[in-house]
Amino acid sequence: MHPLLLARALAGDDELVEVRYATGIPSAELDPDRYERERRRHDLMVTTDVVVLEKPLRYHWEWTIRDRDLGDPRKSQGEVTKARVKSRNRGQEKGIDVWLALDALVMCTREDLDCVIVASADSDLNMVRDYVRMVPGNETTKVIQARILNEHQDLRQSPAWDETVAIDRAVFDACRDDFDYDKPLDDIAVGRFLASIGSARDGMRD
Repeated sequence: MHPLLLARALAGDDELVEVRYATGIPSAELDPDRYERERRRHDLMVTTDVVVLEKPLRYHWEWTIRDRDLGDPRKSQGEVTKARVKSRNRGQEKGIDVWLALDALVMCTREDLDCVIVASADSDLNMVRDYVRMVPGNETTKVIQARILNEHQDLRQSPAWDETVAIDRAVFDACRDDFDYDKPLDDIAVGRFLASIGSARDGMRD
């Protein structure tokens, strides 16, 4: 999904002031192909005035199991099983949840915002609303959680948030990002996309 399109869908008829996207970014040296793919995606977001918060991935070497027919590990307790493994230098997001929580808190204390929507299902962010309430003058700032809802799930309201809203299949389809970031973007296609969503006229700030 494109963050701007998702933010518009979640904001509805309310004024959309700012969209912020926190994510890890691969290493250009260790994972150049993935880095270039994410770089193109983030650059397009910035073109639509989305604020992209990037934090470098942390890499470490690990073994990964290549055999996928080992069965249920709970039924093989105490047994020794042979398997093929492969080493890889895997990049992991570290601290993104903390960064997102801190950024959300800062947004909640801005005088020009009366509602902040956090699109995440991470339970570590459940303290955001209560911490906002501790800041004088922000007792009425509404803090909403938006989370992906699978087709056979029911939306449950979490007491940790003022409201929980669903990112369901209809929202996903309306906010799809169909660009192929594995290769350089076509300027004409990008221009058509920007014109179609009217990003130059939505009043968003850099």
